[in-house]
Amino acid sequence: MVHAELTVAAVVVRDERYLVVEEYARGARVINQPAGHVEPGETIVDAVIRETREETAWGFTPTGLVGMYYWPHE
Repeated sequence: MVHAELTVAAVVVRDERYLVVEEYARGARVINQPAGHVEPGETIVDAVIRETREETAWGFTPTGLVGMYYWPHE
């Protein structure tokens, strides 16, 4: 059985500055946009709002969709 995960990421711009989060991935410091997985029963809009709030304490309202990408991996 294939398990699919849907990931959302926010691009938040304010006063020509971008909202980012500092994280550690595989032992390296990385700068990312707020992101995470969609929970069961959650819309992608609700998920991106929740993930951004959880990771940055910022509230925002998405105004558009940048893109959707399929990345098959194991």
